[in-house]
Amino acid sequence: MGKKPFHDWERKHDLLNNKNINGFQYWNYMRRDMGMSFSDEYTKVEPAFYRNMSEQGKEGIKEKLKKALLLLIPDRKGEPVRSDIMFLCHSRRQEIDGKMVSIYTDPVSDRFPGSVTVQRSGLGRYDRNKIYSKRLVFLDKISVMSYIYRYFVRFFRRREYLEIKNRVLKEMEEPFRDLAGNYDLHPDPNDFAERVTVLYYLYRYRKPRFRRIIEKISPRVIVEVVGLSFDAKIINELASELNIETVELQHGVGGLSFYYPEGTRMKQFAKWYFAFGDFWRDRMQPPIPRDHILSVGFPFFERQMRDYPEESRNRESGAVIFISSRKYGRELSGVASAFKRMKPETDVIYKLHPREYPDYKKKYASLEGEGIRVIADDRIPLYTLFSSCSAQVGVDSTAVYEGMGFGLNTFIWDIPRAVFLRPLVDGGYARLFKDAAELSEMMEAGAEKREYDTGLFWKEGSLDRMEREISRIAGLRDSAG
Repeated sequence: MGKKPFHDWERKHDLLNNKNINGFQYWNYMRRDMGMSFSDEYTKVEPAFYRNMSEQGKEGIKEKLKKALLLLIPDRKGEPVRSDIMFLCHSRRQEIDGKMVSIYTDPVSDRFPGSVTVQRSGLGRYDRNKIYSKRLVFLDKISVMSYIYRYFVRFFRRREYLEIKNRVLKEMEEPFRDLAGNYDLHPDPNDFAERVTVLYYLYRYRKPRFRRIIEKISPRVIVEVVGLSFDAKIINELASELNIETVELQHGVGGLSFYYPEGTRMKQFAKWYFAFGDFWRDRMQPPIPRDHILSVGFPFFERQMRDYPEESRNRESGAVIFISSRKYGRELSGVASAFKRMKPETDVIYKLHPREYPDYKKKYASLEGEGIRVIADDRIPLYTLFSSCSAQVGVDSTAVYEGMGFGLNTFIWDIPRAVFLRPLVDGGYARLFKDAAELSEMMEAGAEKREYDTGLFWKEGSLDRMEREISRIAGLRDSAG
């Protein structure tokens, strides 16, 4: 679903900042998942919303008990303390030099000694002594208790639970009817209402407890990543109510989730946005003033570029890396296999997304026996793979942009999901291909690659710029300081 039709539909039914249950603006919280699902339905993949619902439904008693056991893990080091700067980090960490690092926020937090890092989940997942972040607070226990609370209400206050669900069904009946009749989209109203009801009770439990943590830290600025996640939205809402500045650090391609009707403002979104570079800043319309979108760069990317200098790269290798995703991995793996058969002399690398690792052999049988190097773990860094290749093939991954930092010849598979990388094609930075045969022909013909300034995508000097801008926003010093 394109930006304009989506915005027109939102405005027509007055959804943004309006659908409200006892202070819970449920459309603002559901917007990202539904927007992604609308795009998924248009691009012929299983909608994200229903995929997430299905995965949660498959979670067995064993997984639920494992989560409940988090309540027993002592976390004495995780008490919130006073700090001017609070970081809300990614739930995943990468091992770097023997430490588990949050690559988006840890390098920045080093510039602010005494800052506090809050992590949504991860308690018990990592050896505490190997975690890089200092003064770290986990939110897992609040999350687990919120689910217990939600189940308690569902079973012991059933009437109240159903009243909220039925209210959502009634309020969204006409918007959903419009989607089916005029946009050929068919979300299940009952599933939507059930999800909203679940989130309502999670919100009711988590918000006052998050407030207490934030009030103890009392930050001037909260710097976050994955700002469109449920917990980040609650924290942004609290920050708005407590007059705390919020900054979101870019971590992915974005898409419809970062386009709002012009002039929109919403308290669940950060007040500032730090983009990787001008390319990204100029292609988004978040619900904040235009001058609050700044090009600052990406420290982890800069570090990788230093670790893989130009002279160490093998751009003439002829190796091709395919960048996969579970949304289209089955089909893309078939393209990679067909391409390898056409060009058996070419070194073909197939990089799986971490969520594809567990069962790719069963789902992507075409990769077996073709001489393709399948990367199904994190032992070889993605940047090491990029440095050994001369070309990359992708569909909608942020990793494609990272590969361009290595000067790779870039090819985008022309399927509906590729709409997210069309700006690369439109700008002449990449080329579309329709199947393995056309990709083979393009490479055989030596498809020309446009030379480009990687600074357009990845601003240099990111750590200095982030430190300066965060300090300015926090009122610790002016922008020239």
